[in-house]
Amino acid sequence: MSVAQQHTRLPAVEELIQQRGEMLLLDRLLERGPEHVVVAARVLPREHPLMDPEQGMPTWVGIELMAQTVAVFAGLDHLDRGLPPRIGLLLGTRAFVAEMPFVPQGTALFVRADLSWRDEGGLGVFACELKDSEDRVVAQSLVKGYVPENIQDHLGETLDA
Repeated sequence: MSVAQQHTRLPAVEELIQQRGEMLLLDRLLERGPEHVVVAARVLPREHPLMDPEQGMPTWVGIELMAQTVAVFAGLDHLDRGLPPRIGLLLGTRAFVAEMPFVPQGTALFVRADLSWRDEGGLGVFACELKDSEDRVVAQSLVKGYVPENIQDHLGETLDA
């Protein structure tokens, strides 16, 4: 933990991203740096809609964990500038590699997102890695996201319905 982190309270995930209820898959922000974040992921209960009750969490759910982690990074950036968090869009993933098809029930997960590139308009690319509590890589991917100034300009009437 850096000296800055020791003296600065890390905000709750709910202060940084828009997901709520059972679709908020992250527990807490563990670490932040100028170009990365690390979060602890919620261990999904067996009855969660994204869980396979027999085999556990499909590893492809890791894409959503990574996307929410990228949203935490963007939320911190907005918070630092005195702005509220905004809705972001997952534009895609590249080179997604899963080391196992399912993550067993009860596994603690950690997601790291490292900024690879971003522009002034809210577009960014992050190298993301999902690990378990034994530091084994579960999945990794490049994640591309976009946080527009005004989401209504991009979604129009779909949010009004």
